[in-house]
Amino acid sequence: MDDRWFEDFAVGESWTSPPRPVTAEDLAAFTRVSGDDHPLHAAPDAILQGPFGVAVAMGLLQGLGIHGDAVLGLLDTHWAYRRPVRVGDVLTLEVAIVRARRTSSGDRGVVTRAMALRNERGETVQEGTTAAMIAARSAGPDPVGRAFGTVGWAEALTDKVDLTDDLASWDGTLGLRSGDDEVHVRVYRGRVIEVARRSPRGATFTVGADAATWLELVEAPDNPFMRLAMAGRFTVTGDGYEYLRLTSVLHRLADAAREIA
Repeated sequence: MDDRWFEDFAVGESWTSPPRPVTAEDLAAFTRVSGDDHPLHAAPDAILQGPFGVAVAMGLLQGLGIHGDAVLGLLDTHWAYRRPVRVGDVLTLEVAIVRARRTSSGDRGVVTRAMALRNERGETVQEGTTAAMIAARSAGPDPVGRAFGTVGWAEALTDKVDLTDDLASWDGTLGLRSGDDEVHVRVYRGRVIEVARRSPRGATFTVGADAATWLELVEAPDNPFMRLAMAGRFTVTGDGYEYLRLTSVLHRLADAAREIA
């Protein structure tokens, strides 16, 4: 298998694995390894415990052939169990790259994958994110259009759209967060005067979501910002009144995010 280096992963790339049936042999092997012979987990109609799904997901991920020797290590995994998995289910893994950030050393980067394990009925049985440290081919620079929550991304965002008239009567700081990545945009008399990781007095308010939601925002056919916000996919911390005042500005920023992506 040819190695894919850090630079070869693009936010928004996705793959789907071949189907993988869950067999009685799987149940017996998992019961033997786990030592859990409780009837709930070992009977013929047993529910295979959550870790079984994680193991299947990782196996299907490896089978996709998108990782090789350039992987330097596995990092954090966040996983949720949605529905039971039983013998006879047929599982498929869907994988999407939602974040790619080079480390300060420049010779490697962290790639985060959103994964969903679905059964033959299309129901999500387990899902989550997992990150890997992957060696880089060169020292960059990297594209910023989908580097949500970073200074480079916010600079490209504010360069793309002229908000002078919309913000003419507003002084403050907009916070934009994607997962753990947050950037602050300082505005004075309608002009953006600074884009930085943090502003001296913090953000007036911060709009945030996970990386998968930002990806959905830029890839949807039409700007879904208000729909996602109403559904609670985007959250707001800080001054809610100022957020409501600038709803139209945020919608225009979402348009700009879609353009630069």
